[in-house]
Amino acid sequence: MKLQTWQKELRGCIRSIDELARLIPIKNAARLRQAVGKMRLSITPHTLKLINFNDPHDPLLLMSVPTEKELTVMPNETADPIGDDKKSPLPFLVHRYPDRALVHVSYVCAQYCRFCFRRSKTGCANPGPSDKNRTDIVDYLVRHPKIEEAVLSGGDPLMLNDAELAAWLKALKTVKTLRRIRIHTRLPVTLPSRITPNLVETLKRFQTKDFPIVIVTHFNHPREIAKQNVAAAARLVDAGIVVRNQSVLLKGVNDDAETLRELFCRLVDIRVHPYYLHQLDMACGTSHFRVPIERGLRIMDRLQGKTTGLALPKYMLDDSKGTGKRQIHNRR
Repeated sequence: MKLQTWQKELRGCIRSIDELARLIPIKNAARLRQAVGKMRLSITPHTLKLINFNDPHDPLLLMSVPTEKELTVMPNETADPIGDDKKSPLPFLVHRYPDRALVHVSYVCAQYCRFCFRRSKTGCANPGPSDKNRTDIVDYLVRHPKIEEAVLSGGDPLMLNDAELAAWLKALKTVKTLRRIRIHTRLPVTLPSRITPNLVETLKRFQTKDFPIVIVTHFNHPREIAKQNVAAAARLVDAGIVVRNQSVLLKGVNDDAETLRELFCRLVDIRVHPYYLHQLDMACGTSHFRVPIERGLRIMDRLQGKTTGLALPKYMLDDSKGTGKRQIHNRR
């Protein structure tokens, strides 16, 4: 089978410390290999073009390049920081909320974000759900008619090829009580070439006026909005597919009001709706990215009234008990 452009591009990802050493000086390579042993390394050619490797504080570099800090695990950090396992009645299925369920259709990503909250699963050797797993998941959804929304997550669902993705969409559409499908993906950011005309046609084929397919993507910094990313978002939106964005508040990356204001306003300009700003989850080895909630609230206060309401996401927190997200408010 002939490879598509996005699949060829994946072959150019930086995947080892030795490859990374061609771009930046590497100190303590053995320790970095330990970090990569805990969560794989992959940086796409698209992101490589955007990173300023001459600046050790470059926000895109910080999100993409492993450091020794990932080997430090704080007492309150855990491999399952939002309690997925507690709410998993079947392999690859999480049923946390009464009206929706999340399906891990792949554990593979084009690029492994160093702050990932599912770092214990993403990039692991598990190949993802089999046809039997998919049948079991569909049967579960049929037996639980209160579930009206299926959330495809991972890893990254768009790492499936178009035929594999279509097989999931076709199977889910047989569940008569489902009203919508949501796809969580970072590929419009890290691998915009994945948003091909054929992918868009595949999504359109399963979307109807009363059964939307919503893309939720993940821009964290204004510099991630390059012309290729704008074009990828436009292909989706022009096809009638709603695109929303979830960002994560990250120390040294976007933890100031001006950076977030620029990010959120530019997202609105390209017709991507800022949906959530997440407090970083308590995943192992991520404390160097964590911003205190009090600081996050001060940043949100600075944005309020100075940023159009169209560009203001909700500031959200997930807990390790598996009870789900809740909005963080000032106590005043």
